[in-house]
Amino acid sequence: MGKLLIQPDAGLIIWTVVTFLVLLFILKRFAWKPILAIIEAREKSIREALEESKQARQAADQALAKNRELLAQARGEAARIISEGQKEAERIRAELVEKARSDAAAVLEQGRRQIEFETKQAVTALRGTVVDIALEAAGKLIRSSLDDDKSRRLVEEYLEELPALREER
Repeated sequence: MGKLLIQPDAGLIIWTVVTFLVLLFILKRFAWKPILAIIEAREKSIREALEESKQARQAADQALAKNRELLAQARGEAARIISEGQKEAERIRAELVEKARSDAAAVLEQGRRQIEFETKQAVTALRGTVVDIALEAAGKLIRSSLDDDKSRRLVEEYLEELPALREER
């Protein structure tokens, strides 16, 4: 085989180990503590950031839950208001229908009274006319000596008895 490119030299190995140990001692004495302090500070800031993030997430979750609760309450309130509005509209509609019915009944009653009144007036006027016609007819037929007042009274009495006579039949 050929020659090795690197030949281990015992002196070189010893000086390398001594240099490494001196460097390790210097690093341990002067650099190790500041590096560890920086790493610990970084670790602490990361831990605090994680804790703050966790708290912020919890606060966000609580706010979300609160918002959902408020939204549910608002929906419930809206449903209640709509329901009350519908009930109020139904009540008003019922009142309007009842008022219209009572107004219609009042108009019908007033119309009925008006018809009765006009019927009575017509009957009274008709009686007077019938009495006059009957008197004229009776006067022409019998040409008697009865005077008009007496004749009128007899016919009016007869006309008043007419409804009773009709009911008997």
